[in-house]
Amino acid sequence: MNERLRFLPYRLRLSLATLVLGISMGIVGIACHYLLESIQWLAFGQHRLDLLQQFQQAGGIRRFLVLCVTGCLAACFWYVLQTRNKILSIRKQIELVGKVNPAPLAHLLHAAMQVTIVGAGASVGKEGAPREVGALLGTCLSREFSLNLKDQKVLIACGAGAGLAAVYQVPFASSLFVFETLGLAYRWQNLLLVLTSTYLATWISQLVIGHDAIYHMSIISWSASSFLQAILIALIVTPLALVFSSLAKWASRKRRKDESILWALPLAFLLLGGLVFFFPIFMGNGQVLAQALSSRQPVPYLPLALAMKGLLVYLLLRNGAYGGTLTPSFALGIGSGYLVTLLLTVVGIHLDPALGMLLGATVFLGTTLQAPLTAIALSLGFTGQDWSLTIPLVLAAGMSYVIRKRCEKEQ
Repeated sequence: MNERLRFLPYRLRLSLATLVLGISMGIVGIACHYLLESIQWLAFGQHRLDLLQQFQQAGGIRRFLVLCVTGCLAACFWYVLQTRNKILSIRKQIELVGKVNPAPLAHLLHAAMQVTIVGAGASVGKEGAPREVGALLGTCLSREFSLNLKDQKVLIACGAGAGLAAVYQVPFASSLFVFETLGLAYRWQNLLLVLTSTYLATWISQLVIGHDAIYHMSIISWSASSFLQAILIALIVTPLALVFSSLAKWASRKRRKDESILWALPLAFLLLGGLVFFFPIFMGNGQVLAQALSSRQPVPYLPLALAMKGLLVYLLLRNGAYGGTLTPSFALGIGSGYLVTLLLTVVGIHLDPALGMLLGATVFLGTTLQAPLTAIALSLGFTGQDWSLTIPLVLAAGMSYVIRKRCEKEQ
């Protein structure tokens, strides 16, 4: 511990560590934002407000070549990195606190590569990188301030939540994520530390990133028929989300790390490049697809497009790539909810497609994250909708939770 900190009271050291963590993660969020935009500018040219337009104007050949080159570089990078260092997940960092210290430089480079491949058009989420950097920073700060093991685990979890909050500007949802997904105990001290770090990181990064909703949707209202829509979407979309979640988890567990990554990952990127040569809507982490649907742009062969998007995420993760599944899950959920609503219209049940998208996203996120409350907050935060929509979203998330638990018992 720093000698200057030795004589400070323990609670003051804990408070200072939390404040430093929140400020630092705000800066990390800004750095991720600039890195992502820089990669997109280098790969596809002039940045535009519409990401799909940027990809379209780059041309099919450029999209194909960028992804092929990215696949080769990523494969070589992760093969070399993992032969020399052990990359610890956030959960592992929490479990092994006080026993194993993560290698800072290796984890920072690992996170930077995740953002890089997303900027180049890979079909994985960017949220994994800032969460992992936040966990790493939480580990370093807790050691520097000589915190006990219990509070070290709390600070690591706070760092992960602050990273998610900083890049997506969703502090409340990120706070719920820390408790639901990372399993932090619901105590007053933990709640105060989590809220401080996530909101502080959001306010700092907001200076550059802004606080506008990521996905632009018209204002949605709900009525009595929304309850029927919530029930039907939960029944139909939850099994689809369970399949995707199982495939993504299996791919992550069986991820290639040996020499085979040197040919398998470039091949996966080659397949993605060949697809986006003709269909740029498959570019990136799912934001393009989700925005197209939420703004009512036509997506031909939507069921096939959703299945293909999920398969691309699986292929990249299985063959050695790292990245999150949050944004892809949101896109798949929006598409699934919209598709179910359209199918109901065919049989004479006319419901709001926009609400269907939001319900589908909530169900899909709640299933893949195993965090229904986080899913509700993320869906509302991503789209900037009013919190009055919480009522039908709670019904959909609750039903989805029951279905998931029952499926888990039967396995």
